[in-house]
Amino acid sequence: MENKIIAFYKTQSLVNFMRKLIFVLCRTINVKIIKKIRVFLYFGSNDLIIGKNVRLSGLCLKVNMEKNINIYDGCKFELCEDSNLTIGRNVIFAYGVILCCRNKVTIGDDVQIGEYTSIRDTTHDYSELGVPMKYNPDISNEINIGNNVWIGRGCMIMPGTIIEDGVVVGANSIVKGHLLANNIYAGSPIKFIKSRI
Repeated sequence: MENKIIAFYKTQSLVNFMRKLIFVLCRTINVKIIKKIRVFLYFGSNDLIIGKNVRLSGLCLKVNMEKNINIYDGCKFELCEDSNLTIGRNVIFAYGVILCCRNKVTIGDDVQIGEYTSIRDTTHDYSELGVPMKYNPDISNEINIGNNVWIGRGCMIMPGTIIEDGVVVGANSIVKGHLLANNIYAGSPIKFIKSRI
């Protein structure tokens, strides 16, 4: 009995020592290094500038990111195992952007995405009346955003949207459908405003 008590106290002191050692190591290790490791494991790229309070949930193997991507504070990325996310070079995600990719989202080069914009390739089905909507299956449809696109503040990019090269999307627009190259669109729902040419 006495040997068991001594063994118990030795185990407890070892556990306490390890706990204190890990605590001290965590305080001394640079938080930026840990953040870079997390970002690399999530995106498969460490050539990003990433802000504070960026939330990363889910993990998938089909992420392809180019160079010089800037993710501002408060952005949120939600992926799942089957997600297929491609982001080109020189892309800016401004403050509070939410990107949810369950199927496929492609973003080209030199794209600017305004703050608090939501890009979602999945939505709820609501066609079955006998079942509460929250239990209806999700409907996914890929989103394709071309090169040199500017998406204004507070937009909602819906599943199945195609935005061609050179498009400007006005602030607070709800975007669904096919936006043709080098035009300006805005509104809720989105409408053609004028050509940039």
